[in-house]
Amino acid sequence: MVLVRIASWNVEGRLSQKNTLTRGMPDDIIDAIKNINADIMVLLEAHSENSLSELKSSQKLYDMGYKIYNAPYQDDLNTRTDTYASQLSLMLLSKLQIEKFEVIRLGNIRNAITAIVKSKSNQNFRIIGIHLDDRLESTRIKQVIDLLKVIKRTVMPTVVMGDFNTMHREDLWPSKFLRTGLIRLLAHIFLPNISLRATEMARGEALDILKKNTGLIDADKRHRPTTTPKIRGFEWLPNIRLIQIDHIFISKDIKVKNFHIDTDKGADHRAIVSTLQIN
Repeated sequence: MVLVRIASWNVEGRLSQKNTLTRGMPDDIIDAIKNINADIMVLLEAHSENSLSELKSSQKLYDMGYKIYNAPYQDDLNTRTDTYASQLSLMLLSKLQIEKFEVIRLGNIRNAITAIVKSKSNQNFRIIGIHLDDRLESTRIKQVIDLLKVIKRTVMPTVVMGDFNTMHREDLWPSKFLRTGLIRLLAHIFLPNISLRATEMARGEALDILKKNTGLIDADKRHRPTTTPKIRGFEWLPNIRLIQIDHIFISKDIKVKNFHIDTDKGADHRAIVSTLQIN
C-alpha cells in the first residue's frame, strides 16, 4: 500500500510569458504548483514554446525537484484554426521515478501521454494524461476509443486524468439542463462560441464509453465543477465554476483518501488534487 498525491490542471498556456491584466502570469502558476506539492502532476496547455528548452519557467520546476516530460499536442492546424497558439504542450511533472514514458496519439487528433511510475515503496502504477478535443463529442468519442486500447494493453493500477471536455450524463445540473431543447436553442444566440461547445460537452457519451469499457470511476464522487467561462478572449465573464470537465479517473485497486479543487490561481480551470492509496 502506498499514498501518492496527484494533480491535474489546465493552465491555459500561462507558463508562457503572455501579457495579461486579469489572469495569471508564469510566476503565479509556478507558485500554485509549488503550493499544491503533488508527487505527480499533469499540466494541460502548459506552454506554447516550440521546445522545452525555450521555456524560461522550466528551471523553477526543476528546482522544486520535478522531472519534466513534455509532449507537444501536434494538433492539425488545418482544422484547428481557433487556437490561441500555433503549438501547445502537455507536461508531466514527477518527483517519483518514471520507468517508462510514452507519447500516444488519440483519434489522430492530438497527442496524450502515458507513464509507468514507481512509488517510494516500489509499487508500480500507471498515469495517463489527456486533453480531449473541446469542440465535438463525436471527436472525443474517437479519442476515447483509442484510449481504451491503451488502457487495456497493461493490467496495473491506473489513473487517467486531465481535461476531458465532457461531463457525466447523469448529472442533473448542469449536464441534463444543458441538453434541454430550450438551452440548445439559446446557445445559438448567446455567446455561441462558448455555449454550443458546452451543450456538446453535456452529451457525456465519451465518458459513458470510458466507464462502461474500463470500470474506471471518477475520484470526485460529487462531480463538482472545475472550470469557468472566464477564458481567453472572454475574460470579462464571471469567474464562477460552472461545469465539471476536468476529471481524475481511477481503477478499482485505488482508493481516494481525499479530493480537493483548488482556488482560482490565474487560469480558467481549477487544479484538481487527490491523495490516492494504491493497493
